[in-house]
Amino acid sequence: MGSNPATPTGPHTSSPASDGGAAPIPRFHSLFLVALAVRVVTVLLGWALAALPPDPFTDPNTPAEFRAELDATARPLEPWFRFDAMWHANVARHGYAEATGDGGRYGVAFHPVVPGIMAAADAVGVNMFWAIMLAANLTGAAGAAVFARVAARLLNDPSAAWRALALLLAFPTALFYSAPYHESFGLLFAALTLGAWQADRSARTMLFAFVGSLSRFTGVALGAAAVADWLTRCERKGLARAAGVAVASVAGVLAFWCVLWVAVGDPLAGVKSQRHWGRPPLSWRNPLLAIESINDPVRRERGEAALAYGEAAITLGAIILGIRAWRTRGAFWGVATLVPVAIVVTSGSLLSAHRILLACLPAFIELADLLRGRRLPFAVVLAVFVSAQLHLLNRFVHWQFAG
Repeated sequence: MGSNPATPTGPHTSSPASDGGAAPIPRFHSLFLVALAVRVVTVLLGWALAALPPDPFTDPNTPAEFRAELDATARPLEPWFRFDAMWHANVARHGYAEATGDGGRYGVAFHPVVPGIMAAADAVGVNMFWAIMLAANLTGAAGAAVFARVAARLLNDPSAAWRALALLLAFPTALFYSAPYHESFGLLFAALTLGAWQADRSARTMLFAFVGSLSRFTGVALGAAAVADWLTRCERKGLARAAGVAVASVAGVLAFWCVLWVAVGDPLAGVKSQRHWGRPPLSWRNPLLAIESINDPVRRERGEAALAYGEAAITLGAIILGIRAWRTRGAFWGVATLVPVAIVVTSGSLLSAHRILLACLPAFIELADLLRGRRLPFAVVLAVFVSAQLHLLNRFVHWQFAG
């Protein structure tokens, strides 16, 4: 399926308004300040909710040293250091080889950007908890602002920047843009990659794609999207760019695997560690197992049935919006949306799908386009998203699974 002439995907995607018309694309700093305000409010809400019942418990895999250090040096941030965040601290302080828990070696599952920032801060005497919280929130706000401008250029609609920004920030698992997780870094570098691709800046696209896949495995989606775009166009002049972006995005993952090879002697240790989260080994049956996981009896017993259905609904929505993106804007945007879905489905479980699929950035652009000029549906969608996010935030700060 080719690109719609009305919505080009190359370097000329900015609207006439952005070139001096009456309604220019919003400036980065305006979008950034709004996104940053949302991040600050989210952090404060998490802190406030944590003080309410039920009393939080402590993950048994959280080393006592980190609990004590948080209490002593970063007590206001304690509600945000849950689940993966504590594993990042473990890797930062002890390295991949020693980041283990009662059930085995968990630390190898986590890409190195967040632990690397924490370790660097620790090495120069800066509190690593405050450093990563500041970095994650600033990065999340910057990534949202860059993404909003990408959306406005793609849709040739300056107002789409604000709609796309609102939808992204309101999304149920967008709370993780305030947490010391990989999501903020994945957002920033994915958005920068999309923007560089739009502007036809090959070197920048490759650089951002590399760092993006080093931050999150879903970064490989943009390399696959570049190849798909070239295959549907078959233009010789675009081959080098597509190949370069694909190689760069794969190189980010390979770099992480090399780190694991050196640290623990197994480059695929991170892939294999997914069994700790109930994901089966790679198999042709995994898509079927992913569908079956919607009715996982273990999750029902833990009171997570509603979350499982929500993950399924969001996965289906991402598929529909990805197909729309392919049909209306070309293979690049469609594949960039659908590959993260494929990664989730082939894992054999929809666990955390609603967080992982934050990587489906073009889906938010499609949703912003669908809701153009529809104020009531737009308000309803935002209300549903925000309500779900508050529910998940309350779960997260009380050590209950949220994504």
